[in-house]
Amino acid sequence: MKRNHVLGALAAALLVGLAGCKPDQEIAAGKPAAELAALDFAGTPVRLDGLKGQVVLLNFWSGGCGPCIAEMPALDAVYRANRDKGFTILALNMGEPEAAVKQAAARLGVSFPVLLDSLRITTDRYRVIGAPTSFLIDGEGRLVEKFIGPIDIAGFEKQLSGLL
Repeated sequence: MKRNHVLGALAAALLVGLAGCKPDQEIAAGKPAAELAALDFAGTPVRLDGLKGQVVLLNFWSGGCGPCIAEMPALDAVYRANRDKGFTILALNMGEPEAAVKQAAARLGVSFPVLLDSLRITTDRYRVIGAPTSFLIDGEGRLVEKFIGPIDIAGFEKQLSGLL
């Protein structure tokens, strides 16, 4: 048990170190997207810098959020149809315990990456106050649009096709 606390503290320190202490960035269309401070289930940091050239939907969600869970299958269908065209979705959980996030991800069975924001660094950086909230980021790393609430999938697919 003590080892888990030590590993958790090390992961948190790594995230803080990777995230840096930058002043607040403006969250607006056309502005550069803020870097992530999130881990995958293997404990590996995931960064937007590594996704240059891809269109990214950053989806903030919570396991207890009905609309979040309800939109996941439709988002997964869009992801599967477009991942070979340079599109990815990063589903960033908003601070829930890792075990709960893993359980929800397994239940949902989505094929896109599910990430942990245990310290809510990225959630705060993007000024997310409710779930679901999503950000569309172009291949150059600029914010295209912020979606508050569930995404209108038909409209989103049209918008996405113009970016791919």
